[in-house]
Amino acid sequence: MDPVNDVDVAKSPRQWLLVIVMDVLVLAELCVAMYLAVASTEDFTATFIKAFFAMLIPTLVAGALAKRRLRSSTVKA
Repeated sequence: MDPVNDVDVAKSPRQWLLVIVMDVLVLAELCVAMYLAVASTEDFTATFIKAFFAMLIPTLVAGALAKRRLRSSTVKA
């Protein structure tokens, strides 16, 4: 599959929706991590990194699994 080719949204609307949901989740996680880090100003960086990556990694894993599930269902159809 050539990544330069245009992707037809009509053929994979669920995958586009997944990308939008993942983007919104990552932005929300970023906001929550910043909020938690501001609450503890002495160790801002450590708190931010712990909070952000603790939320980000499961989200990315779930997104990859969901993408794999959507890809396999669209290939069969």
